[in-house]
Amino acid sequence: MMGYANTGQIASGIHFRLRARAFIVAEPKGNRVVFVNLDACMASQIVKIKVIERLKERYGDLYTEKNVAISGIHTHAGPGGYLQYVVYIVTSFGFVHQSFDVIVDGIEKCIIQAHENLRPGSIFVNKGELLDAGVNRSPSAYLNNPAAERRKYRYNVDKEMTLLKFVDDDWGPVGSFNWFPTHGTSMSRTNSLISGDNKGAAARFMEDWFEQKGSERMDSVVFEDEGLPRRISNIIPRRHDKRMLLMLCFWMKLLASFSTQI
Repeated sequence: MMGYANTGQIASGIHFRLRARAFIVAEPKGNRVVFVNLDACMASQIVKIKVIERLKERYGDLYTEKNVAISGIHTHAGPGGYLQYVVYIVTSFGFVHQSFDVIVDGIEKCIIQAHENLRPGSIFVNKGELLDAGVNRSPSAYLNNPAAERRKYRYNVDKEMTLLKFVDDDWGPVGSFNWFPTHGTSMSRTNSLISGDNKGAAARFMEDWFEQKGSERMDSVVFEDEGLPRRISNIIPRRHDKRMLLMLCFWMKLLASFSTQI
């Protein structure tokens, strides 16, 4: 597995299945960009190269290394062996083609689905503070920063959540990208189940909530929410049973309060 540099952390099952989610933003007969959020520890250069090769076979030069971005949610409970650098595949005892192939396949499929479902719409952005969802993993080390530096910030961790909402002109909200700074380490180094950890779980909860809510109005909308990592190095999830509910409730509130359109 990929996440804790622990050779004894060998996958024995699945906590919940991982996903790749993509949105394409395109101008009519103009520029476009693809953003893929992957339920994995991080993106991989060799994965992107292979995905671009497949997209070029299908679409020519429409999608290239210049307009395709792939990001990982930074779960520490994902598969290993799909990166191209030795230091990242030592604990998986080398390159694992099974991991690599399924990740490439999933990313390719989600981009194809996004391409085939391009529709007119708008993008909204909003920000807000989410309290009691993460803590500094080393408060004592943080105090070693100069007092003048610490006075610039209200907290010893970043509590700001940023969210992009995609709204179809006919269907209404269809998905979002989300940035919130917390490490994907709710599943410990002794865990042996493949998992999207806290970001992956929050995204699934959000999708389930929206699907249930949306089914009351329409049958055809598919909502995709992205738990994207942001400035995560020193923030760990606060360990209490309601942390996912807290994140979900805040996302719901934030989704309903958009005021800026781009």
